[in-house]
Amino acid sequence: MQVYTLRFIIAVLMTAVIMLYFYTSREQEFYSDSAEPAVVQILAEISTWEKEPLLRHLTPEAKQTITDEQLDQLLDHYRSFGRFYTIDELDFSRTASAFSLFGEKRINYSGVADFSTGPVNVNVTMVERGGYFLIYNFTLTRATKEKSGFF
Repeated sequence: MQVYTLRFIIAVLMTAVIMLYFYTSREQEFYSDSAEPAVVQILAEISTWEKEPLLRHLTPEAKQTITDEQLDQLLDHYRSFGRFYTIDELDFSRTASAFSLFGEKRINYSGVADFSTGPVNVNVTMVERGGYFLIYNFTLTRATKEKSGFF
């Protein structure tokens, strides 16, 4: 009886994983034509590193979680990256898409963008509201060059 139960649980889990894979693949295809260009446009607009463009692209929830002082510190830090030029490839997060089954739809992308001072790692989570994408959360970090060799 225990072997049957274990096989049944494994079959259910495998079915769930396969269904999630197909669901997230469909989500990735659906958002590739609208969300990916939105990321590029948003990065181009906010890379002036002024408050108004950034606040215009944030969700109300994101605006409520950051104080003016924190926003000034964040903009000062990001200002050192310079202007956004381009991003070659955006990676869709299947994990964020799968977790969106249980709440508001969130779309997460990451990639390496070219800024005027060099490459920057980008991670942005967005929500679609009223036909527009708004930033729920984002992080920019200076990209480091990978070392070759054994160490």
